[in-house]
Amino acid sequence: MRVGFLTTISWDRYGPFWQQLLSTVGVDVVLPEADAVVEAGATLDPADGLLAWLARATLRSLDQVDLVVVPRILPEGVAGPGSSQDPWVADLAGVLARAEPGAPGLVTVPAETGPAIEHEVIPLLLRLQPDAAQVRRAWAQHRSDALRPWRPATAPPPAAAGRRVALAGAPWWCQPRLAPALTRPGEVLVGQHQLDPADLRAEGRRWRADLNDVDAEVLGAVRRFARRADVDAVRLVVDGAGMADGWLARRALALAAERVEVSTLDSAMDREVLVRALVPGGPLASTP
Repeated sequence: MRVGFLTTISWDRYGPFWQQLLSTVGVDVVLPEADAVVEAGATLDPADGLLAWLARATLRSLDQVDLVVVPRILPEGVAGPGSSQDPWVADLAGVLARAEPGAPGLVTVPAETGPAIEHEVIPLLLRLQPDAAQVRRAWAQHRSDALRPWRPATAPPPAAAGRRVALAGAPWWCQPRLAPALTRPGEVLVGQHQLDPADLRAEGRRWRADLNDVDAEVLGAVRRFARRADVDAVRLVVDGAGMADGWLARRALALAAERVEVSTLDSAMDREVLVRALVPGGPLASTP
């Protein structure tokens, strides 16, 4: 069985664990190549939202696999405001399957490791590898990694002097591989991608209790950085055509309009640069 992964969306949070686990049970794991994603994206309407464009281009590049693993950004059935109303966030796999009806089958997994993953692992592994004994051994080997909540690597404090800018945004945009292209000359970057998402979600829900995990993390970061005296500005990174990101931008400006700068990804880098930064093994993004 050949299984591909949607590596361009939240890969660091969900992908390495599942890649290793599936390889342990003998699955042939296939990761998309940047050139193929760029080529597939050239046939799509650039006016589409960036999240939709990335997901479709990546899926189209995986045309020689039996199944594709897709991160489930929000738990099924999550209601409420904000990104819960954006189909590409609330039901990424379902919308993607309808947009690409000729694509391989899709299977979803949680977008982060943590305790919620446990009840999903064995059924998925048995779907891919019918040898139950091999599946049990693999799960015993990797269970502790699965149940450990995802946390970013510890980042050293910035040593350089300059205008201190805090990066915030949806987790698939606010990440180390895109940060260089979102930094301007003379700036020192700190950001949401360096902090514990659980702490940021709690911060966001102190402002508004009905936020889902994605929105609570982003707005919690905005709220926290806006209060810091050592931060000169909060740069909110958004997909200019994205429904969810538009909602986040409005809420962030309502929280701290005098501290927040809204930056669209399409104005910061072209889509080929974005793809090459997001595909594992690609170069870090730099401002074109």
